[in-house]
Amino acid sequence: MAFLLILGASFVFHPAWGQGRLVISNITVIDGTDHPPRVHSTVVVQGKKIVSISGEGAKPLEGATVVDGTGKFLIPGLWNNDLHGPAYGEAKPQLSGLVAYGITTVRDMGASLEDILRLREATASGALVGPRLFIAGPLMEGPVPIQMSLIVDLFSEGQARDEVRTLKLHNVDYVEVDTTLTPELYWAIADEAKREGLPLVGHIPAKIAAGDIVNANQKNVEHLGGRFFNVLVACSSDEAYFNQVIAKTYDELLIAVKENRQINEPQFRADFDDRLLRTFDDSKAQRLYRLYAQKGVVQTPTLYVLNTLWQSNKDSDKLNDEDMDAGKKIFAKDLEVVGKMKRAGVTILAGTDGPYSQGGDALHSELELLVQAGLSPLQALQAASRDAAQAMGVSNEVGTIEAGKVADMVMLEADPIKSISNTRRIAGVILQGHMFTKEELSAMAAR
Repeated sequence: MAFLLILGASFVFHPAWGQGRLVISNITVIDGTDHPPRVHSTVVVQGKKIVSISGEGAKPLEGATVVDGTGKFLIPGLWNNDLHGPAYGEAKPQLSGLVAYGITTVRDMGASLEDILRLREATASGALVGPRLFIAGPLMEGPVPIQMSLIVDLFSEGQARDEVRTLKLHNVDYVEVDTTLTPELYWAIADEAKREGLPLVGHIPAKIAAGDIVNANQKNVEHLGGRFFNVLVACSSDEAYFNQVIAKTYDELLIAVKENRQINEPQFRADFDDRLLRTFDDSKAQRLYRLYAQKGVVQTPTLYVLNTLWQSNKDSDKLNDEDMDAGKKIFAKDLEVVGKMKRAGVTILAGTDGPYSQGGDALHSELELLVQAGLSPLQALQAASRDAAQAMGVSNEVGTIEAGKVADMVMLEADPIKSISNTRRIAGVILQGHMFTKEELSAMAAR
């Protein structure tokens, strides 16, 4: 039977971890589907799989580890759908720290290919304790000479196609595009990804319209488009004007990067933002939402990071009080857009951007912001569980608490349906069938 050794601050897992029998009794199960909560339930786990979920009066199985769930709530393991992986040698405490916050799966959206491949293998084998990883490898960037392991700079369509083929050889789960790609590079990547059978995900490049990505078969949009507000621009009755401004800004940005200097980006200025908000066209917006819903283009808005965008650019862009106030209004519109997208049938995923070390607490903040945007607490939970698994095509294995699925679950001390903030009140985490107690999680988080 699996067991955990606590040696000071280090955790050592035997190879057979997750292969015992675990029974969680008398607990309320919020299974991640649309089924009402199941009170006084007993959940039986054998090895890594959920064996059964039964009602009140179920008898404990002989030889099983029994956990009393009285007064507690069980939800599916949480997904953070936008994080950037660390170097392999720095990953161990960050991975276990994510588990301490109830995160059992990560959709990595840009990391060193060598490091993230090693991390995916290590977490899958149990050599490192951490969430299941889906990976892109490095982000596909445009012709910007920046030396970072989490991006690859592309300067020709041939190079772009070669990089996609290389990623395919390394069995990545999808290809991620970033905002700096030229249209020529973007369409070359999209075409090659389709040839190689790799989903296309990520940002929307500066010179690509938010509605045109469906022609590239892009299946996911991060940050409502990215740094150039592509989604909001596509909803403006003055879209042509904003496209001209952004195209000019993009061209100047490429030059500035090569010359190692900064430019002021107009999208953070009050006059740009006020005009963008004044010209927001609800009918255009609804057409875009319906398009995304019909074509299965999911959104990972990362409200957590959008809420900090103006503050993080305040000094570099010398933003004044009017600019900062405009940023607050833009974020309020972002919240409104996310809520209306959801009501229009667009799949929303929970993700926070940033490094693994910050992805735990931030995900719970993201869930709170999704509720603020108009999602119900259950819908917010599903954005970090069922809907994420469906978007990745693995919903037959994970994402909900159902018999036959992998036992990734989080035990809470209070009802998250009454208040989504209760996802922070973690009493235990079950990762692939292994139960981590509250004390063990506290020690992992402290690392």
